[in-house]
Amino acid sequence: MASLRPSRQPLVAIIGTTGTGKSDLAVDLAVRFNGEIINADAMQMYKGLPVITNQISVGEQRGIPHHLLSQIDPLQPTWTNGLFVREAQRLIKEIRSRGKLPIVVGGTLYYVHALLFDGSLIGSNETEPEEIRFRSQEENQSQFPILDKPTHVIFKRLREVDPVMAERWHPDDRRKIKRSLEIYLTTGKRASDIYAEQQEEKQAVSDTRGHWETLVFWTYSETDTLRERLSQRVVKMVQSGLMDEIKALHCRLRECTERGGVVDRSRGIWQSIGFKQMEAFLNGELNMEPPEVLDKKKEVGLEDINIATRQYARYQLRWIRQRTLKSFKEHNAMDLLYLLDSTNANEFSANVLHPAADICRQYLADEERPQPIEISDTAREVLTAYENENGLTQTSFKVKKCEICDMNLPTPGF
Repeated sequence: MASLRPSRQPLVAIIGTTGTGKSDLAVDLAVRFNGEIINADAMQMYKGLPVITNQISVGEQRGIPHHLLSQIDPLQPTWTNGLFVREAQRLIKEIRSRGKLPIVVGGTLYYVHALLFDGSLIGSNETEPEEIRFRSQEENQSQFPILDKPTHVIFKRLREVDPVMAERWHPDDRRKIKRSLEIYLTTGKRASDIYAEQQEEKQAVSDTRGHWETLVFWTYSETDTLRERLSQRVVKMVQSGLMDEIKALHCRLRECTERGGVVDRSRGIWQSIGFKQMEAFLNGELNMEPPEVLDKKKEVGLEDINIATRQYARYQLRWIRQRTLKSFKEHNAMDLLYLLDSTNANEFSANVLHPAADICRQYLADEERPQPIEISDTAREVLTAYENENGLTQTSFKVKKCEICDMNLPTPGF
């Protein structure tokens, strides 16, 4: 059994890949334990687009308050990690003040990660010195012309002044390379030194803060089953009005640009799965292309949505394995991370809802809980596999250039 840990400031978080039942579990726990839910899915913050962002319906919410859900306009940019963390922390305090249990749930794992492991996202604007954070790009480039040079020139300079930071980034990742050099040029201190100091401060705070207190559930489904489930979900999205939402979003984009507005297509709702993949079809409709051409573009677009959804699920799983699990190990908190097997949809109550309810009750009552590897064969298999590959997941990687094939390749660094 897991050792007792007081939960004076209870918080439940639910993570997992898309399509594994996170929202259903959150609502069930909120109903059972007088909770309120904080959405941690960046796309689900946008209002008026319930299908494309796969938002939980009002009926499925079962009267449970859902915060940060369907509240920002599609033309607004995605929230930064810092903004999400500040708002989530404010909501957590408010929910607790009402004597209720805050439950954070969502698939934007860097939001949840930033909330649970404060300061862990190296390179985010929220961890940068104030003297650079509030300077404009134009001001920096005017004072330091090298920042407007080609990426390889900036990278060469970064390697000279801060080789440790240069090793972190891919040679073609202009944004991160440029930002690291900006820090050095504007502060006179190497970014790697600044982040190392922040890490030491973070560890000092962690040492004085006491035991980890957040209970985290990881909803997990086996790959083949999840792939089929995600394909079926795309079909249901089309039946539920996906195309109408995409067309309305496309119309807003045209109206904005025709008025002279500038829309950053590299962020926000424009990067959601569904819009990008169907844009060729929408443009074809505007240009009144032949029906057979439109049918083909629609077919390709829907298949691209399927592919992008599967790729996103793989990305989320990679994040959990390589970032979340590693951070739990560093915080000695693996006994508060429970994997729930949602592979069999017909057994969702038995395999997910009931075990989670028992564990949450024990957590809130400060009772002993089972070890995470004890709750199912899948939990034992997946979590044990992580323990066995622990050395690999914590290996740092450096980028080396292969002169023969003229490619940049990641290689283990020690």
